[in-house]
Amino acid sequence: MKKLLKAALLAALCFCYAPQAAQAEVAAKAVRETVEYVTKKFSKEAGEEGLEVLAKKIEVFATKHGDEGIEAMRKLGPRALRIADEAGPNSAAAIRAMARFGDDGVVWIAKRPAGLELASKYGDDAAEVLVKHKELAEPLLKESGEAAVRALKAVDPQNGRLLAMMSTDQATAPLARNAELLDVVGRYGDNAMQFIWRNKGKLAVTAGLAAFLADPKPFIDGTRDLSQAALQPLAEIPGAIARSMDWTLVAIVMIVVGCIVGGGVVAWKMYLRYRHDMRLKFVLEQHKKSLAQPLPTQPSTTQSLPAPPQPPPLP
Repeated sequence: MKKLLKAALLAALCFCYAPQAAQAEVAAKAVRETVEYVTKKFSKEAGEEGLEVLAKKIEVFATKHGDEGIEAMRKLGPRALRIADEAGPNSAAAIRAMARFGDDGVVWIAKRPAGLELASKYGDDAAEVLVKHKELAEPLLKESGEAAVRALKAVDPQNGRLLAMMSTDQATAPLARNAELLDVVGRYGDNAMQFIWRNKGKLAVTAGLAAFLADPKPFIDGTRDLSQAALQPLAEIPGAIARSMDWTLVAIVMIVVGCIVGGGVVAWKMYLRYRHDMRLKFVLEQHKKSLAQPLPTQPSTTQSLPAPPQPPPLP
């Protein structure tokens, strides 16, 4: 009985550890093949460092970083070891970039501090965008993060350049940084970017942008006109205001205002009548005073005639 139990236990252990042993053997074989491949393909670099030393470094590097480390070594040779060391805490992102993109991964990610930091922060999609759009991608990713990653991943380099040009223009920079607009580019790709570029002036208007973001597909397909959509909210303003009004409050205000205005009108009419009566009374009093005073005597218009001349005395 004990022998049977030991045999069963041994069989169970073999069953459990056999897959792991097989995987370890596969990994070891891949490492040996990588060492042979690198030392042959990059024989000059291998000769400078020494085959045994380099073989040991490759084995440690491949064992530590797995398939990505092996692929990076196959594409770049011993140079991958130095680049990974220079990347410091971002070495994992540098190794993935080298494994996926080879020399392009070195140029646009592993050897560029900003690119390496962005690839580490936003992952493999950001690395793909950095290689695809080159120097244009870094500023966009710094400004808009994941939204820019999704947008640039969905467009070709030509349309990526259009987006970069919008981001450097003061008039259109807010559009290029708008996360919702970038999400539309991420969903609809090159067609969306072409539409945005052609209609960037209309999209700078708040009403036009809101209409486009609410349902972008008809605009991109050409079945809806952005100019009319931008004007439509203006036509709906009176109705919207009417629907949002509290008409009970409006009625109360109108009554109060009517009372104030009506009372003011009555008071103004009374004041005008009072002023008219006072003026009339003043005129009558002045007239009475003028009648009570005696008329001034008129000076005589007749003048005394001169005496006739006397005749001279007789002699």
